[in-house]
Amino acid sequence: MTLVTQIEDRGATVAWSPIVSHPDVIALGAKDSGNVGFDNYGGELELFDLGITSSTTNKPQVIGSVKTTSRFSSIGWTTFGSTNTTSTNTPLGLIAGGMDNGTITIYNPSSIIQTYSTETTTSSPSILSTIERSKSGAITSLSFNPHVSSEHLLATGSSKGEMLITSLESPTSPTVSSPSGGGGNDVGGNGDGTTEITDLAWNTEVSHIIASSSSNGIVTIWDLRQNKPWCELRAETSGSKISSIKWNPSQGMHIMTSSLDDRNPTLKLWDLRSSLDMPLATTESVENGHVRGIVCMDWCTHDDSLLVSCGKDNKTLLWDLVTFRPICEIPNDNAVTQQNGAGAGSAMDSFNHNNTELVTSPTGSASGLYGGNPAVGGGGLSASQQRRYDVKWSPLKRGLLSTCSFDRKVQVHSVLGVATKCGRPPKWMKPASGVSCSLGGQIVSFGSNASATPELAAAETSAPLAQAKIVSISTHVENPQLKALVETFESDTANGNYVEYAARKQEDATNIGNTYDAQLWGFMQVIFEQNSRAQLLYFLGFDPEDIHKVACEYNEDENSTTSGLDIAKLSLEEKKSVSLPMSANAEKAVSEALLVGNFDAAVECCIRSGNLADALILASCGGGELWAKTQAHYFASEVKKRPFLSVVSSVIHNQLGDFVASSDPNKWHETLAAICTYGTQAEFPPLCEALGDRLESAGDLSSASLCYMCAYNLEKSSKFWQIQLKNKNMNSTEEYYVALHNFVEKVAIYMLAGEQSKEIPEAVADILFEYAKLVADQGLFESAAKYCQSNKQECKELKDRLYRSKYSQACVQAMGVTPEFPFQFTNVGVAPAPAPSANVLTSGNSQNKVSSVHSAQAHSRNGYSSTQGQNKLSNGNGYSSTQGYASNSQKSQATQPIQEQKKNNFNQSQHTQNEPNQLAPGWVAYQDPASGRTYYANVNTGETTWETPVSQVQPAVAPTPSTDPYSSQGQQQVPRAGASSTPAKLASKYGDGFVSSASHPELAAQYGNVGTSNPYTDSSRPGTAVVSKIQKPPVSGTFNLKNLSQMANSTEYKHMIDDLLAIVTSLSSLPLMGSETKQMAEVEKGTAIFSKRLGRNDIDNNVAQKVDQIVTAIKNKDFAAASGIHTSLVNSVWKDNKDWLKGMKFLIQMCAKRLMM
Repeated sequence: MTLVTQIEDRGATVAWSPIVSHPDVIALGAKDSGNVGFDNYGGELELFDLGITSSTTNKPQVIGSVKTTSRFSSIGWTTFGSTNTTSTNTPLGLIAGGMDNGTITIYNPSSIIQTYSTETTTSSPSILSTIERSKSGAITSLSFNPHVSSEHLLATGSSKGEMLITSLESPTSPTVSSPSGGGGNDVGGNGDGTTEITDLAWNTEVSHIIASSSSNGIVTIWDLRQNKPWCELRAETSGSKISSIKWNPSQGMHIMTSSLDDRNPTLKLWDLRSSLDMPLATTESVENGHVRGIVCMDWCTHDDSLLVSCGKDNKTLLWDLVTFRPICEIPNDNAVTQQNGAGAGSAMDSFNHNNTELVTSPTGSASGLYGGNPAVGGGGLSASQQRRYDVKWSPLKRGLLSTCSFDRKVQVHSVLGVATKCGRPPKWMKPASGVSCSLGGQIVSFGSNASATPELAAAETSAPLAQAKIVSISTHVENPQLKALVETFESDTANGNYVEYAARKQEDATNIGNTYDAQLWGFMQVIFEQNSRAQLLYFLGFDPEDIHKVACEYNEDENSTTSGLDIAKLSLEEKKSVSLPMSANAEKAVSEALLVGNFDAAVECCIRSGNLADALILASCGGGELWAKTQAHYFASEVKKRPFLSVVSSVIHNQLGDFVASSDPNKWHETLAAICTYGTQAEFPPLCEALGDRLESAGDLSSASLCYMCAYNLEKSSKFWQIQLKNKNMNSTEEYYVALHNFVEKVAIYMLAGEQSKEIPEAVADILFEYAKLVADQGLFESAAKYCQSNKQECKELKDRLYRSKYSQACVQAMGVTPEFPFQFTNVGVAPAPAPSANVLTSGNSQNKVSSVHSAQAHSRNGYSSTQGQNKLSNGNGYSSTQGYASNSQKSQATQPIQEQKKNNFNQSQHTQNEPNQLAPGWVAYQDPASGRTYYANVNTGETTWETPVSQVQPAVAPTPSTDPYSSQGQQQVPRAGASSTPAKLASKYGDGFVSSASHPELAAQYGNVGTSNPYTDSSRPGTAVVSKIQKPPVSGTFNLKNLSQMANSTEYKHMIDDLLAIVTSLSSLPLMGSETKQMAEVEKGTAIFSKRLGRNDIDNNVAQKVDQIVTAIKNKDFAAASGIHTSLVNSVWKDNKDWLKGMKFLIQMCAKRLMM
């Protein structure tokens, strides 16, 4: 609690300024004579600027004052007239003063300030009007209507019970009316009543409802439209005086009353809808509350959970109305002086007991006589002098309140620092508006209705509606252009006509002059064709029919000559028969070689003479070796003159790889056409890739990417696309998004063509993931799911978010499989506490190899924690709701971790009860790695158990000091509660205590008769003692679709739970009759139990997978398979899962019967 400022030497009543432009201004109406003698009954109205937010001064300063002929009993301030709605110039509203002589005076604060600052008379008078009611007594209460539509109405109540409603629509000529009598108020009478009206309060929601409180303990609720009481509250059945009444600022049916009775100083909250005789809540018997009557109280308008009150006990308390307990006390000043001056102030205590105010003066007189001013008189202040009689919250400054005390101090306090002690921030600290963003551009916002619709904004004329908040959910598209591109792409390719889409893209690229994209989309069209290699030749510009026609109709140019012959003058037949001449010597050598059959020599002679054609003819007759030799020589000598011969050579010798390696990069189209024509189906892709490598090494990356496309190599094809995207990244964001979309279009269409690998390169997958994030931000979840192909952790998280969105099924269909949970489940155990050596759970020389650690077996994602038979659910505000047994000390001994005994032994019996037991001989404690639970194994027999094998020899218990003088030390040995021995347990079970060792192995081990035979092979024989096992709490079978769906969100089997709930819901919607109704109840019960146990991780993974197979079989209407899987579960895990397996059986039967119809 902070004292902000104070005004000295002012005994007054206070009204805060409601004018937004003057939030630091208060009006003080003097309640005492001030600095004059006893014969003066006048007062003064002062306006103070507290300077709280002023940058020039931080002290209160008088900015206006006016003298009055009588003192103030009450005062109020309204905003009426500040908006120029009246003919009177009142920019600061109106101030009404209720005087002790029964007069009601209306002031113009603007004129008062102006007159005070200029010391001249203004055209507008300071006093606008006066209402004389001399017979009605002092105006003890006064209140302006807080509603904008009715703020001109002023309600006043007098000490003689007269209640008036004054209309100030014309402040200079007000209209006065009085409601009819009732409720103990002499309303409408002649003012001769005896029942004082102590307070008035206008309803905060309904403008024509007002409440009045009386000194006889009755509160009357008035309906001014009907001009009669609406109801009465007998708030004080003893007839004690009610000091204050206040309406709940946000709930028009709640009203608070305060009692001035010292015997019952309480605050009472009434709900007019429930009872007029019994309060909804009260502060009676509240610790640290008021112990004497409450003088005044006020309800905070900015936070309806805060209320301030002051009482005769010198306490000013700030209340938390949620708990109805005080948060803190606003301290009084001069605590030391108060103690020293207690005697001097006793007379004043009685003087002020009858509502007669303390008269103090800075110059002495009365102040010095009664010790009211320590600075002058030197005396101390009594408790009654520091008692506060008025508290008011500022209507504009949040967390500020004013107090008035009998020691003539007006103080302003700030509760900003202490208001949070109630455990939550005040409402004024809560944001007036807020926003939260989610995946897909979803925006949840809240704020005032002014930001909602014009209709709501226009309706802000009423105060309660102006406080209303609007929660809106909207979708914000950050990049509309990208969203439009994605939607267009998805719609155009939805029918699967990718060739047509590629053709449109090629046309668009051609129109804008993008040659590469035009070629790329042309290649896209080709690779989707069935005869793609033939179509590729056409696309490269090699039409076989046109080439055939040109070759057949070829005619040599006129200027062409061959070996001196004029080819142009020769006829066609002559051209065919022409050949190069051979010399006579060469012809003779060839003839002689042929005559002797030496084709090698004849061919060699033809080659040397330049007649290669003759050499080839002769070599064809000389055998394969000669033919190959001659052919190689021909290609070697003629390929430079005729480049086309390189193709022929490569085809003949099956050396297309060498042909590609030596090809001209500038003529890659021809090379690709030759590969397409002569390459086999298996050779074509690697040859295209080799051509791409050659072009890439030559620096032609764009052409290389086209060749890689023919090789169905996405990794290499996309290199150039990535370079294009990277270059776009240097420009504007919008251009980059378009380029990113174009990249994804190429990859998406290309991956659908040919028989290429479905594995996406890591670099491409990362870009697709980037695109998926952008698309998801635009709200296109299904489209985003298609491109989540990366192995990054961020991509896994995005897939999981898409899977858990409201478009879960569509996203799973787009992804193809249910995504794995992106995070690893970790069983977080409890760290073992150090234990004394005497309490280690070992026996003999055996060592506890694994510390006893009990795992909480909980997943924080669903808020549950299973701890040995107890379920705790955190509700998010620091509290926890515990379900289970009130006491399970015996069970906790078997599973709780070893804990060090507390040193502060405030309760010896409780201390000994929690002390761990020693293990029986031969037993060692271990930890189960799967569950984290502690189990025990016998190193001698190999037996294992979850229960603690307690040793029969109990450690000695320290004697408890006794206060009984007749008790002896020998009687101090008290057995520990909850730690009885095994014989004692068995005796309690069988009553007489006689148990055979043959019926219980623990007794046989203890007494040494291990060899005692047991004729019964099972535990069903009469008298067999069976150690009870720790039972888990039963799981509720209540079928609540919403809760079960939320629980499914916390498991990795969400898809299974969703499908199972969908099947059960569809069954329940069908008309059922006869036994089907009972079966359906079992189905819902089994489904609920299975879902809850699965959410708590209480179902084995193998069992959960089996159930997943059952659900899948039901969806596929393979009920025989579902029944078979169920039968295997019944045969193997019935004992631990029988609570839901029965319902699963009925589910399969009903689906087979009803869903097949």
